[in-house]
Amino acid sequence: MDCKPNFFEIENLAFFGKVNASISHELKNIMAIISETAGLLTDLSEMARKGKPIELDMLTESTQSIIEEIQRGFMTIRQMNQFSHSVDTPVASLDLREILTLVKHLLGYLSFAGEMRINSVDGDSPIVQTCPFILQTIIYETAVRIFQETGSGAHLNVSIRSRDDLAWQILFEGLGMTKFDGLPGDDIKRMAASIGVSIYFNSSKDCLEIQVPVSTQAIANCSMASGVTVKGQRE
Repeated sequence: MDCKPNFFEIENLAFFGKVNASISHELKNIMAIISETAGLLTDLSEMARKGKPIELDMLTESTQSIIEEIQRGFMTIRQMNQFSHSVDTPVASLDLREILTLVKHLLGYLSFAGEMRINSVDGDSPIVQTCPFILQTIIYETAVRIFQETGSGAHLNVSIRSRDDLAWQILFEGLGMTKFDGLPGDDIKRMAASIGVSIYFNSSKDCLEIQVPVSTQAIANCSMASGVTVKGQRE
């Protein structure tokens, strides 16, 4: 098995571009709302200059709308930066809850995606040592294909459970399907295999399971052999 992931395969680049396109579309919407509201304020100012009466509530609502959109813009940019920096470190120790939270925000920029709910984790924090970019790609694409099957009104419950000392399970539950043919596709299979992740649909439990190894030692050994520092790894 080739232990060195190819971070610039077509699938990975396509995913990176697709997510950034959805984020930029969100930012464009924010700027459009701010521009429209600023235009309204300009009109109200012109009315006041001509001595025409204006409603003070309109001024308050307009300025509040701009403030809210600016805050939404800042939050979107923070999420964009978090996503973009996921390629910085090939192998890192990370909390699965952080990956799921980021994926949830990224899915929120898609018009067809339903609601993703992340259930709390009992016990130890779900820490794994893996490739952040590839793992978030797998989880994101999995959620996207589920919503494509279930529709925009779906409520996707996601749980994290300890399978054993060697792996964590990410469970997409309550799908309402007896079969699921959309996953894993060949592209996701290749990415999952590169970091030891397995994906399968459990029809008896009506859930899709992603098993993530606690440590992808083959990648870790490869990165250390090549002189790459594994972020978060203990000496």
